[in-house]
Formats: sequence, structure tokens, C-alpha cells
Amino acid sequence: MRSRVRSWVVAGAGACQDLAVDEPLFSQKLSRALDWAGLIPSSLLFWIGIRDYRDGASIAWPIGGALLVLISLWVVYRGLPHRREGTLQPPQE
Repeated sequence: MRSRVRSWVVAGAGACQDLAVDEPLFSQKLSRALDWAGLIPSSLLFWIGIRDYRDGASIAWPIGGALLVLISLWVVYRGLPHRREGTLQPPQE
């Protein structure tokens, strides 16, 4: 006959797994840091594009810099944890 007693290894695994799932991984933290770090070069290119345009360069430089800043902001926004995902209620009939 089989016993219904669990081993202490199996019983303790559930609690440890829950803690590990809630904690962000190092790679996720690094990815978020790189998302924020992308704003620095794009902002620098935007600023240089404006400066060069004032000195007689093409209008494409500040426009390209502005596009890069907007894309960097979108990447940062996309990676933010959205806390309001579960607030939408389905329509009641």
C-alpha cells in the first residue's frame, strides 16, 4: 500500500518556488536598465542634430534625433509594469 506522506523536500519546494517566481531575474533587470540607457544616446543625437541644424546642416538630423528619442521612450513605456491590466470589467448583460 502507498503512503500519502510527502517528503519534506517536496513539501518545501512550493514555498521556495513562489518566492523565486516573484523575484525578477538579473537578465530582466539588465534589460530594463538598457532600455533606460537608450535614452542617453538618442537624446544626445537629438541635441547634436539641433545644434548642427542651427549651424546650417540638414533638417534630417533633428528629425532623426527626435524619432530616436520617441522610439526610446516607447521602449521604456513598453517595459513598464502596467498595474491597471486587470481593472477592465467585461460588459454585464
